[in-house]
Order: sequence, then C-alpha cells, then structure tokens
Amino acid sequence: MKIVIRAGGTGTRLWPWSRSDRPKQFLPMFEGRSCVQVAYRRLADAGLGGPDDTYLSVGQAHEGLAREQLPELSEDHFIVEPARMDTAAAIGLETIVVAGEDPEVIITSQGSDHYVGRPEAFVKALRAAEEFLSAEPRRLLCIACEPTRVETNYGHIRKGEPLAECGGMTVFQAEEFTEKPDLPTARRYTECGQYLWNANFFAWRSGTLMEQFKEFEPQMHATLMEILEARGTSSFPQVLKEKYPTLKEIAIDYAVLEPAGEKHRLAVLPVAMQWSDIGSWATLTDAFPPDEDGNLFVGPIVSRDTKNTTVYCVNSSRKIVAMLGVEGLAVVDTEDALLLCPKELSGRVKEFVEELKNHPEYRDLL
Repeated sequence: MKIVIRAGGTGTRLWPWSRSDRPKQFLPMFEGRSCVQVAYRRLADAGLGGPDDTYLSVGQAHEGLAREQLPELSEDHFIVEPARMDTAAAIGLETIVVAGEDPEVIITSQGSDHYVGRPEAFVKALRAAEEFLSAEPRRLLCIACEPTRVETNYGHIRKGEPLAECGGMTVFQAEEFTEKPDLPTARRYTECGQYLWNANFFAWRSGTLMEQFKEFEPQMHATLMEILEARGTSSFPQVLKEKYPTLKEIAIDYAVLEPAGEKHRLAVLPVAMQWSDIGSWATLTDAFPPDEDGNLFVGPIVSRDTKNTTVYCVNSSRKIVAMLGVEGLAVVDTEDALLLCPKELSGRVKEFVEELKNHPEYRDLL
C-alpha cells in the first residue's frame, strides 16, 4: 500500500495563529510537532509506511516548508501542485504520480490536518482496508469515524449492509453522503446509529479510481491522462504547470464518491479512532483535553470564574492574559493580531478572514 498525506489546505479556520505562509497542518501543535509530522510518524512508527511508501501532496507555496518538516522523504516523494485546486484535482494528480500506468497499486489518501487520538485503531483500519481492496478491487473505500456527539460541521456517511470482515473489522456498503447536515438532521443521524463522520481518509486501487474519473468527470480524466503521458519526461513540469490549473475545481466527494456510491461501488469502514479535524477554535478541545471547567489555556494565562473558554497565547511579548468571569470565549493572541469571539461562532473565522482580504491594510496579516 502506498500512502499519500495531503497537506494542501490553507488553514484559515485557525486564524490568526494559522497564516497563509504557515497553515494549520504545519504549525507546531503537538509538543513541537506539526500535524504533517504526526501523520507521517503515526504510520511509520507502526511499520505501515516509511520513506519508500509515503508521499506528501502539497501546494507550491508550502513546498519548502514541507521538505523542511519531512526530510525523511526523497525529492520525488513530494507531489507539488502548481496551482491551488480542490481535492478531486489533488487526488487525481497524486494517483498518476504514485501509480503511473499501473492500475493495481493500492493507495490510501489521507488529510494531514487532523487529530487521531487512537492511532492504533487507525493503523488497524488501514491494514483491514488493504485486505478488503485486495479481495474487492472494484470498490472505493472510505475510512470513517464513529460519531461521539451531534455534529453539524462534518459530512456524514450512512452505512448499509455488511460487505466483509477484514482484520477483525466490518466493512459496510456506503449508502448515502450528506455534507454538513442541519442540527435536527444531525441529531437524527446520530440517534439512529447508522451514520458515520466522513474523516476524509480514503483507500482504493489506482485503476479503479481513474475509471470513476473517466465515467463521472471525463474532461478531468482526459486532462489527467495528458499529464500522465508526460510523466517521467523532461516536459513533465511544463505540462503539469499548463494542464493542472485547467482541471475542474471540485471536491472528490462530489466528483467521484457520491456518484460511485449511487452505483453501489463505495464501501465504508467505521473506526473508533477519536478523530477530529481540529476545524475551529471551539473543537480544539477534541485534541487537547480541557480542565474541569472546560477551559483550554496555552500561554501565560491566569483566570478566575471562567468556563468553557479557549485561550491560545503565542505572542512572545505578552506578559499575561487575565480572564475574569467570562464563559464560552475563544481568545487567540499572536504577535500582530488578536482574535476574540464566542466559541459558538468560531466556525465563521474562515468567513472573517475572507472579508479581511478586502482591506489592503490588513492583507499582510492573512
């Protein structure tokens, strides 16, 4: 099995700590290690992936940062996108780079900016995925997370009938994709027990995935084949630079997974792996346990009568952050920007960052 760690996101939801030149996946979030480094070590330490079998997909703007953080990988194991696109283009490119014209290569494509609290469960799931795809080569597989609460910010997958037992785990037919349901729907999904969180961890045979592109996104497939034809030649960089930005900007979920699911080609493997996409300042407590009052404090912080509040102070000139009698806040203090908002609105930070682009005096803070 070949492993691709996708690290092309912009990380705007954790602004102002996360910036365009150092997005969330490259921040020293875990005892000095970044999400990208943790994602690599999670598998390498388990003997599942190593420098020969692991690739990193990254945007051109962060190529240097990626190489600096993962010096274990050789130069040709960095898949560099020449333009910022969506996940369908990125996954199509990684597939032709990793597998070339070999349709039998099993690839697992994984997001990097996530938290996995039970890495042993995730590693077990990947081994089960490889076993399943060896027996069922025409399937695409999603490795999904068993819900721990009602959640409107994650995509949901409804599992159908069992398909196979692999490595002591059950693989199910995937029946339905729902992107970020409203609250009543999310509550119903969680209570019925048939829905899983889409964790954006996938596995498939390279040829099977490309067949789906050919059927559901024929123009994307044709362009990817032009890029593939140049692979291994001196013209590859130029062809990639010219052709890649012309690919359709669409998520892999909509381009391939949903239509493949409608034709019963999609499977799902539920895993209790304590997963979070660390998608906002409110959900940071999924990865880092709060204190008994629900507070998560990082930095020189003193508090009294404060509850359910997250304070991240990464400002070296700040002497103290004093919190008195507040509840439900997110406070992020950096060298040049200060964010204060109710935690319940922290999911809108991404929108706020987009608005800041309209203010020339603040663009250097993005």
